[in-house]
Amino acid sequence: MSRAYFTIVALSWLIFCSMARVDFLWAAEPRVQILSPKDGSRLTQDQNSLFVSGKVARDAGRSANVDIFLVIDISGSTSMYAGVNLGDADQPPESTGFSMPQITIGGMSIGKPPLRNIRNSILAAEVAAARRLLLQLNSQTTRVGVLTFSEGARLLQPLTHDFDQVRRALEEILRSGPDGGTNMVEGIRLAITELLGLGSSEKRTDAIKVQFLLTDGFPTLPIGAGKRAAPEDTSLAINAARLAGKAGVKVHVFALGGEALSYPRAAVGIAKESGGTYTPVLRPADALAVIENISLVGVDYVQIVNQTTGQKATQLRLAADGFFSSAVPVAEGRNQIDVVARASDGSIGRDSITVFFQSGTQKSLELEIFLEKEKKLKLEVERLGRSPAEIQRDVERNREDSLRRPQQLPPATDGPPR
Repeated sequence: MSRAYFTIVALSWLIFCSMARVDFLWAAEPRVQILSPKDGSRLTQDQNSLFVSGKVARDAGRSANVDIFLVIDISGSTSMYAGVNLGDADQPPESTGFSMPQITIGGMSIGKPPLRNIRNSILAAEVAAARRLLLQLNSQTTRVGVLTFSEGARLLQPLTHDFDQVRRALEEILRSGPDGGTNMVEGIRLAITELLGLGSSEKRTDAIKVQFLLTDGFPTLPIGAGKRAAPEDTSLAINAARLAGKAGVKVHVFALGGEALSYPRAAVGIAKESGGTYTPVLRPADALAVIENISLVGVDYVQIVNQTTGQKATQLRLAADGFFSSAVPVAEGRNQIDVVARASDGSIGRDSITVFFQSGTQKSLELEIFLEKEKKLKLEVERLGRSPAEIQRDVERNREDSLRRPQQLPPATDGPPR
């Protein structure tokens, strides 16, 4: 029998097992665990805030493990302008090798004339958003993999705890640049294979499994030859997402730019059929401000309060994989720190610790690193020229518009595959 036959049998078994577990998911109130500092700790430091970190999850019976596959569109149209100059930090050298024409949809021009600098392209925005997400995840329990899709799908990095390898894969995407059509179905299928341990990634059965699919368009392959949005290509992509959902793999779709929003049937269908979320972003660069809003653990809100002083955390970040980090003001002596988490269904979970604080001369390195990272993340969003709240409001409006939009196929292109 062929290897393909055994792969199909194995995939079917995994899907059956995943479906059998569905009734047990999301069955309990949120579980909150403060990991640092430990209850009863006596801390002496120069700063008057403590670094408080931990983990939240929706189901107390589940593992803390999360597997994320970054599924990145590198089709020719991703060479278009992202809407904001993204800057030079950690970006590849200037390139003049891309000359995609300006796109016109419904009489409105999207993007800019031939791109002169890949640093400010949609592709660069996709990579920057992926890097931002990576900066917040916990590498001890979370694995990340990377693949790209255009004419086909290409695995760049199997699932790994080594985020430096993931960063190198993202750098390779920018070095290679945009090219070809949009074979979305192959990207989704390859990510399913990797997440289920049927490819190059090591199998892990106890992890939450998700795809983050970033695209600036809609499927144009294999039927549309990269030139048009064939209904068959859209159906293939949605069917692949349906298979992902049955296997316990959610696909969170980020539709970037006017072209993606002009025909959102595939993006909406992929998210819906897999149980994921659909995030439409008209200005592609704004993906940096919204990619971190996805909760993979069913908990969408955390509050941390020093009950002794009544002060809330001055800095607080809840990552997609459920790990939180914060800076909490403290007073001399005993401090009671409470963490409250709210799940998407409104249920509440709590944890509390008591620490004893004394002023000293030595600084907390953990706190310094956290505050420096927060500063960098804040500056990155400020460069967009709009607040995260404004961008999120636009996303909500775009989502409503996408669901109301007539699903009329866009015209075929006479240019290169996209």
